[in-house]
Formats: sequence, structure tokens, C-alpha cells
Amino acid sequence: MSLSSSSSSSWSSSSSSSSASEPPPSLSDSALRAIMAIHAPARPSPLVPELTTSAADDELPLWMALEAALGCTIAAPFYAVAWPGAQVVARAILDGVIDVVGKRVVEVGCGSGLASLAAARAGASHVTATDIDPIALQLVRCSAADNGVVMDTAIVDIVDSAAVAGVVAGADVIIAADVVYNAALGSALASIIDAHPDVVVADSGRPFFDARGLPLILTRTVVVPFAVEGTRTREVCVYQGPEKGRFGPFSGP
Repeated sequence: MSLSSSSSSSWSSSSSSSSASEPPPSLSDSALRAIMAIHAPARPSPLVPELTTSAADDELPLWMALEAALGCTIAAPFYAVAWPGAQVVARAILDGVIDVVGKRVVEVGCGSGLASLAAARAGASHVTATDIDPIALQLVRCSAADNGVVMDTAIVDIVDSAAVAGVVAGADVIIAADVVYNAALGSALASIIDAHPDVVVADSGRPFFDARGLPLILTRTVVVPFAVEGTRTREVCVYQGPEKGRFGPFSGP
């Protein structure tokens, strides 16, 4: 998911993971669960007490522990935070504001997978959570099991338009929550919105975000961890395109 510029120094000190020519290192589910239990235990988020996801109070010890266990440098563990945009979208799904019942849902840049978990819990017919980070997806699968829901996962880089187009083909609901934290991701999200104007998008004031004219359907202030965000609250805006008339308040013929 996303991060604030004020906290980027603590999230960007590690280099990228192992060479693309080598298979990426991995942990067993039990080993990953053990690390997360120490550094990012599963807990409810403030807006979504019905579901639990792994949440770190301090991301650096988790990052260091994962790198030590894997024996290599890895990308920042963005999946260890229930980002405010995901919380608001998850809450809206569970409250029926965003209608997913009986629908095929794809989330891009899922991070902790909170919005996908909410969709599965709320009665979506099929949910696919996607992210570029294989550890994020492994953790999402663990979280799905812990929360008693079923979903698929797929490794997809949000800046790869062909990969995104492939995974969202046939979806009724596409979700992108707090995925923009640099110019490339902002451009990628703009392309997704342009290609799929019925997408559900959430933003909590990140640089480079552009709603591309999507209608604003709700705003909500969310309490966030100061150590991660550099602030104590964020104002989340959720946008939902009406063009295909599939979603909650825009349902119709």
C-alpha cells in the first residue's frame, strides 16, 4: 500500500530483493507466522473490528527480522500496516455502501489484503488479491485462513498495464486503496481509472494521486500510527465510478 513522505526514510533504507535471475527466497507459513507474531501480531484495525490483519507498531524490527530470516534484502513490508484507505474501503464494503455481494472482486496493490478480506466476508462470489510482493500475498493467504474466508492471490505489478488488464478481466468490482506513493504509481493508477472507470479508489492525501474525475462517494477521518505516517490522523476520500452502474449508491439499469 502507500506510505507518507514523512515516514519514507524509515521505509526506504533497504535495497531491492534478490536478482530476478534467481528464484526469490521464501519462508514457510509457520516461519512467517512466527516472525509476524513477534513484530506485527494479527489484530483488528480501528475501523474494521470484524477482521484481523498483521500490524506492526514499528516497521524496522519487522523488516530486519524478515531480512535476517531470508538471508537477503527485501522491499519494505508495506503489508504490515492496515492503511487508512483500505480501512475505509473495507468498512464501506462491510456496511454495504460498496456492494460486492455475488460479485467478482479484484484488488490491486492489496498490501495487508484488508479490503479483499472484507469483500470475501461480505459475500463476494470470488475475490482475487494482487500485489507485487510475494510475502504480502503469502501473508494475505494466512490472514484469509485466520479470518475464515477464501480468496485467490496473484503477483501483479500495478505499473504493468498488461498484467493488470489480465487480472481484472471479467471483474465486477476493482479496488485500489492507498496505492499511490510515487509518480510511477500515480501514473499507473490513472491508467487503471481511465481503462476501468467503474473502479473503487481510496486515497488518504498521498502525493501524485489523481482521481481523474471519479465521483467522490465518502470521506472519513482515520486515526493512524504516528510512527508510520508522521501524523495522527488522515482524511480518506473514496471515489467510485458510476459508468457501468454496478456499485452501491450508483446501482441502476
